[in-house]
Amino acid sequence: MTLLGRFAGRENAGGAFESTVTGFAVGTVCLLPMALLEGLLPDMERPAWTAGLILYLGAVPTALAYPLFFVGLCVVRATTASVVALVEPLTAAVVGSLVFGERLNAIVLTGRVLLPLAVLFRAADERVGRAASRRAPSADHGQRTWPPAIRAGD
Repeated sequence: MTLLGRFAGRENAGGAFESTVTGFAVGTVCLLPMALLEGLLPDMERPAWTAGLILYLGAVPTALAYPLFFVGLCVVRATTASVVALVEPLTAAVVGSLVFGERLNAIVLTGRVLLPLAVLFRAADERVGRAASRRAPSADHGQRTWPPAIRAGD
């Protein structure tokens, strides 16, 4: 997904929608062999439960999360977005340990402490940067452009 986004940004080959669809298509092709081994149709012993889970997976983590993710990318710097994107595996580790009782080793536990700290420090740094940019006169004479310009350091 990241490589597709970089290609689209450099070549003006499309926007967020096109890169997301392409990312899902690549993921589908990569997962298809495993799905064929396990069976393409889900377990239908409890059809209402299975249909509910499929609808939930289609609606919440896909149809709702991706638009929110891309809107968020428009308002934060690239470095902040990359650090915040690391929260997803952290959330998976927390859910795995709390819900499924998985044991986490020292490295994962250290990451569970360091990653939220990195996100907090990054957010604080971004707030300070925005406050400084509001005080400093800009070349656009106070006119804001949308989307925000990407700085070379990000």
